[in-house]
Amino acid sequence: MNKIRGVEHKSHVRYALEAQYWRHVELFPNKRLLPENVIVKLKEIVMFAQAENITSETCLAPFASDEVASMLGLVDSLMSSANEEREHSVWIVARFTRLFCNAKFVNFCGQPGARLDVDQSIYGKSNALPTWILHFMKFTLFGSFDVQNKAIHRIWVDELVVQPRWKNFIDRLTTEWNGYTIYSTVMLAVDISFLAVQPVQNQMSATLLAYLSTLCVLGSLVVSLVLAGQVNHNRRRSAEDVASFMVGMSRSMLGLESLALILCLPFALLIWAMVFFAVALSVVIFRTADVVAILIASPVWFAILCLATWLVLAANDIHVSRVSQLRPWVVEHLFGVIHNQV
Repeated sequence: MNKIRGVEHKSHVRYALEAQYWRHVELFPNKRLLPENVIVKLKEIVMFAQAENITSETCLAPFASDEVASMLGLVDSLMSSANEEREHSVWIVARFTRLFCNAKFVNFCGQPGARLDVDQSIYGKSNALPTWILHFMKFTLFGSFDVQNKAIHRIWVDELVVQPRWKNFIDRLTTEWNGYTIYSTVMLAVDISFLAVQPVQNQMSATLLAYLSTLCVLGSLVVSLVLAGQVNHNRRRSAEDVASFMVGMSRSMLGLESLALILCLPFALLIWAMVFFAVALSVVIFRTADVVAILIASPVWFAILCLATWLVLAANDIHVSRVSQLRPWVVEHLFGVIHNQV
């Protein structure tokens, strides 16, 4: 709570005091009656959290939908302990109420600048890197940097960890990296086999490109394995540990963008490996094949190049409906980059 800035009104401080009170009750639940109205109020809060989880993708509840459903079942069972001294029931109510009070406090509940969505920043967002560097990384990393950067900022808002999103984020990364590991292994075998072909050995440029492809594949494979191991460890971390890790990353030279850069490396290196391999294969085709083979392969090669380029441009939010619009777009962005540098 001491990291929350902008606390000015008593109606806001009230939630912090309530959270501290329920923390005290949580530590000392003995010899306490459990009023029925407290249970009813907690049940309504849990029901509201479940309804928000069902109807909104940006739910502010600090729990996932399945967790809230389990909590609702526990709260229903607490009605039998109303107006009685049952320390375990008191502890359950105190723990749940404290967590929800804390969520109200950090989200500025009832205040003019309240957070209405889980990924909404109260204090505003700032980039640690210049815009032109972000655009350059977004383009050279085939849009994966932008995807990871947005995902990180959705789970780390105002130096607060959104725990349900963090778990989903970790699970998604694990699935993706397992797939990249398989693709990298296959691509590595393809590169090694390609280097063993006699025409490739006679083409220095093709050999060099195949070497670059192999190095990128190895980089993607190693990074995927290392990150997968780290993610399996991070999955078991508590919210406080995750917050400490994110604070450390945000204070690095590149800020949180450094974490996004690390996470997008397996995909980006794998794509670059495929690009280098495609260029090496093209060199072999156009330098060793006869005229008929070149005439047949050229249209197919050009069509695939156009489709791949179109996909990369679309992934980077570059949409050109007509060729005549390409030149103004290039001039505008070029002058924008120069202006930012100046």
